[in-house]
Amino acid sequence: MSGKKKLLFVAARLPYPATEGHQIRTFGVLSELSKYYDIYLLSLLREGETVDSNNPLGQQCKEIVGVPIPSGGASLLRAGIRSIFSRLPLVVCKYVFPELVTQFKEMQERIDPDFIHLDLLPLAQLSGSVSGNKPIILNEHNIESALISQRLPTIRSPIKKLVYGRESRLLERFEKKLCRQVDVVLACSDADAGIIREMGAKSVHCIPNGVDVHKFEPNYETLDSNRLVFLGGMGWYPNRLGVQWFIKHVLPIVVKENPAIKLDLVGNPEPHIEIPNELKGHVSIHGFVDDFRPVVHQAAIMIVPLHVGSGTRLKVVEAAALGKCMVSTRKGAEGVMLDNGKEIVFADSAEDFARAILTTSKNRDEIIRIGSSAREVAVRVYDWGAIGKTLGSIYHGAGA
Repeated sequence: MSGKKKLLFVAARLPYPATEGHQIRTFGVLSELSKYYDIYLLSLLREGETVDSNNPLGQQCKEIVGVPIPSGGASLLRAGIRSIFSRLPLVVCKYVFPELVTQFKEMQERIDPDFIHLDLLPLAQLSGSVSGNKPIILNEHNIESALISQRLPTIRSPIKKLVYGRESRLLERFEKKLCRQVDVVLACSDADAGIIREMGAKSVHCIPNGVDVHKFEPNYETLDSNRLVFLGGMGWYPNRLGVQWFIKHVLPIVVKENPAIKLDLVGNPEPHIEIPNELKGHVSIHGFVDDFRPVVHQAAIMIVPLHVGSGTRLKVVEAAALGKCMVSTRKGAEGVMLDNGKEIVFADSAEDFARAILTTSKNRDEIIRIGSSAREVAVRVYDWGAIGKTLGSIYHGAGA
């Protein structure tokens, strides 16, 4: 026996290998908590994901149980029917299905955990299946209801707008209710924490997305003043909308003044975005890469052209640790403690965004100055080691 208290940690996706922002945050939180508690992980499994007790995730957990998430049209139909009759959001019915509930109850009975960690809002539905008076901690990766409400104005199909409108209303009601029911809510940013407090949550703490600052080190040797980079998969619609906006409205302005400019897109390219023929020579689509650091190091500027979202953008925190100069919309870097002109450059209109790129990319010393200042913030505020100590004290205060 280790003498540590036991934590039943429920994840919406296997957090290793951590290739997406959701997984990276989950793995970081779990890794830090494993220093203080014995972790029993119950995770949904996507197609192709398998449990491996010998990888870094397995080494940090006392036990991992995986439950395949239903896929295909039939499972979506069943989730839709449950949503209609239960008046729960569709995303909740998709993630919390009978097999998961059964396994959740079985693990509680067998392990008798000291407390429960639910790692995504839809999983908060499991709080109704918690036995005994166990502290429940909910990790809010975003304000989920805000994400879908921000997406609504971009939807053109009347049918989709109707479906998403219903989902938005149900999700807002669900989020308020469950944030009040659990004992502790972890938010990604101070802004999100404020919104959750307004919902009536009992206890809210800001745990930002973190980064291993020793793994992400600056390198300015290969910096090319004519290269831009975007980091993020197109499967996450805020990324897709942002890149579409940049390519349609900003890149043409930049290319007109600097025909040598190149943009590298790094991350899952699906669903693919359309690139006009006249700009194809200026855009390279790398897709998912095992190590994005060499491509990011080469770029003079990392762009963050997002207009929707909540929480803190992990790509911004990672770029700060890499000492990158970033040009971002204010929404894109929302929640990250970077000051305009000192550690980042903010621009919201297409013309301002283009002008910021063109002006900054011409000054190598300015690029390095801004990037180095961002690195200092990452080391001071966003290193997982510092965040982990805060996490430990929060869980201890919850009675864990």
